[in-house]
Amino acid sequence: MSRLTQLANVCSLPFVLPHEATHWAVARLGTDDARMAVEVSGGRAAAAWPPLQSRALRAVAFLGPTILGSVLACVWLLSDTSVDGWRLIFAIGLAGYTVPSPADIRGALGQQPVQQDM
Repeated sequence: MSRLTQLANVCSLPFVLPHEATHWAVARLGTDDARMAVEVSGGRAAAAWPPLQSRALRAVAFLGPTILGSVLACVWLLSDTSVDGWRLIFAIGLAGYTVPSPADIRGALGQQPVQQDM
């Protein structure tokens, strides 16, 4: 892995860490076996849990950051607060936190291989 890739990975941690922590926190509602790992040298964070029985909880666990980030963005937009200065930096961070990964979408739809075995 090149130094530039490592730097980019580490710079993404402020977005990835709260995103994965939200997945972990919601999954803990359905199972005690939820785990979260952070790899600083590779700039990676991941949350993992066994398949959840409840489809609704599974969807919310995988889309938790998207739901929470969307609610926060709506509250911000409705508050009529301008996006300037440090708020622009926060808006970029909120957008990075909110965007679901392809794995989040597949998981919410129940299309990951581990969920097919249930």
